[in-house]
Amino acid sequence: MDFNNYGGILMAITGNIKELNIVDILQMLSLSQKSGRFKIINTIDNDTAYLYISSGRIVLGYLLSRDIKVKLLEKLGGDSSTGQYTDKYKELSIGDFLRLIVKDGSCSPSYIKDILTKEIQLVIYRIFKWNEGTFSFDESDVEKEFPVEYLPSVRIENVIMEGSRQIDEWGVINSKIKSLSDIVILDMASEDINEIDLTPREWMIISYINGARSVQDIIDIVGDEFETAKTIYGLLTAGICKLVSESNKAPLHKESIIKLIDDGKFSEALKAIKNKRNQSGNKNDLLLIEAEIFWKTEQYDLAIRNYETYLNEVANLPSIVYDLALCYIFAGNIEKARSLIRSIATEDIGFEIIDRVEQLKDSIDKIWNMKNDRIPVYKRIGYDGSE
Repeated sequence: MDFNNYGGILMAITGNIKELNIVDILQMLSLSQKSGRFKIINTIDNDTAYLYISSGRIVLGYLLSRDIKVKLLEKLGGDSSTGQYTDKYKELSIGDFLRLIVKDGSCSPSYIKDILTKEIQLVIYRIFKWNEGTFSFDESDVEKEFPVEYLPSVRIENVIMEGSRQIDEWGVINSKIKSLSDIVILDMASEDINEIDLTPREWMIISYINGARSVQDIIDIVGDEFETAKTIYGLLTAGICKLVSESNKAPLHKESIIKLIDDGKFSEALKAIKNKRNQSGNKNDLLLIEAEIFWKTEQYDLAIRNYETYLNEVANLPSIVYDLALCYIFAGNIEKARSLIRSIATEDIGFEIIDRVEQLKDSIDKIWNMKNDRIPVYKRIGYDGSE
């Protein structure tokens, strides 16, 4: 775990989930009244969680696998609303998107707060179950990035208490629900179900079981991941329904997955890639296409992992080395990027990227020289050491 300090003030934290418990980090951020972005990458499920914290309170949280803008629109007005905003919101930051839907009267700030509070709870409960991955916290002025007047302000201690309570119950639920991607199908005749004394919530869940929806699909419709999963667990235990692995579905062709990426449907594309790998038994299927998703969603650590796996286990191609170097630049490792780009021999690459490789070499060398030629600040300002 790495800490960057200035004058005793914690500026950034990076590390591995195994090194420091997520709960401990959240408590530290709460007690120190920090503001910034807390990012957690799950390297097993290839998902990323973002929590934005303002003065020690959570104001926004979302999973990369759940497009928060689409989820807001679905809650606000269904498919028609989603279609209405497709062109407007696709390139907008979340902050600008929130300002837009309030400004044009699509919804009230109080309604947004209610929806976003539930999303924060979902993120917290999800990351509490993650055991593999990395995290980072970067201080920033969250109030400038987002319209905090439209956002909830959730005490970290409250979500920690509720999340901790649910951890033990999730262990029981997971004994039957191995994956939220599994398809829920009815396993009992309608007349037999009618003989069972079910709660209104259980009947509601049953109404959404159509043989095609997954556990996650039903959670997305109903909301409240924990309570919905708990209800499905009860229906499974009673023998009313059963789960079928999503891997039994026919995998999408590569072209269809690329189309999902082009349309910005990254979560669906990742699920399709996982399904194809389960079918083929080849963990290296579609490595480069998956890496493109990670690049587009700024998950550079995961993109690096894919590119390096491809180079080591499939083929050592200069074009891949070039993309790997770019990932290291955006991940903040200039030294590694410089080493990679300098290893590419011009005669080994195609004409289409020769200029790009040379430009990148020049740019990195300039940055490297700036680092080496830098004059210490205390010399530049005539600093005498007195405060």
